[in-house]
Amino acid sequence: MEPDDLCVVIGSQSRGSAVAAELECGELMVVETTADGVAAIDDGTEPRCIVTDHNPPAVDCFELLDVVDDIPVVVAATDGSSRLATHALRAGAATYLDPTTLDEATAAIAEAVEQFATESTDRQGVDKRIDEFSSIVSHELRNPIQKALSGVALAKSQCETTYLDEVESTLLQLNDLVENLLDTLEDDSTVELEAVELATAVETAWPTTSRERLAVESELPRIEAEPSRLYQLLENLFRNCLDHGGEDVTVRVGTVADSPADTDGQLSLYVADDGPGIDPKHRAHVFEYGYTNSTDGTGLGLAIVAEIADTFGWEITITDSTAGGTRVEISQINIV
Repeated sequence: MEPDDLCVVIGSQSRGSAVAAELECGELMVVETTADGVAAIDDGTEPRCIVTDHNPPAVDCFELLDVVDDIPVVVAATDGSSRLATHALRAGAATYLDPTTLDEATAAIAEAVEQFATESTDRQGVDKRIDEFSSIVSHELRNPIQKALSGVALAKSQCETTYLDEVESTLLQLNDLVENLLDTLEDDSTVELEAVELATAVETAWPTTSRERLAVESELPRIEAEPSRLYQLLENLFRNCLDHGGEDVTVRVGTVADSPADTDGQLSLYVADDGPGIDPKHRAHVFEYGYTNSTDGTGLGLAIVAEIADTFGWEITITDSTAGGTRVEISQINIV
């Protein structure tokens, strides 16, 4: 560990001193109780790692796990049990060690601190760089694009030329690319699922006022999802149908008849259109980032759809619709 990589040990002074000696690092805070550890964090201490030997109910390590967020916690209880290990890991502990079963307990604890402190530092550095890049993309790209679109709109009001239409189309494509990129950068792997009315989500995500081009072919129940990501998934699917299906395309949404709710508590949802469809040889690649078979596509829309579906634990496939267009089917959706 580097000198500024502070670690907090909650437990006896002898335990803390032993871990400090093993790490060869003086930047280590030792406190005797969980309450002292929580107070230190509340006072602004930002350790790279926390070690605690507190075993409920006498002293409660779970109080600590409830307070910390991104700080890895190593639970090393001197009188632990398999039950404590299971509960601690489920509560968010980075790892669990039983010193009574280890020949070199102090060395094992120090090794865990080294591992998780390094991972924490690396993660913070990556997050910082992502935030900086998102800010650059947002301010240095999105704002100029909006100004350019306003300028094109003004120019089109004063003269007629197909060149301005082409410029506007290119700027809109670039704007979509930036928005999708920002959505991807802001995304994280943690989701809090809740009950969502699928019918409302479909109505909200539909990106056009032309309602006659949307056909909902079956009753849509409440499902388990994270609302904002569900809307993004549906909006990207709808936009893909409208952009590539032709001027008169109709988009159909429904549930698959052979997956009733009374069988396994899950359903399959389809989004289909009556456009030209996707060549079977391209279907294996349409969910890859950057892949597009269109001159004005970004290659991000369906890739984001696949990533969101994976985050929810859903399966996604693509095939022909009954009308000859494209049909995207999403399965393993939990019904609430």
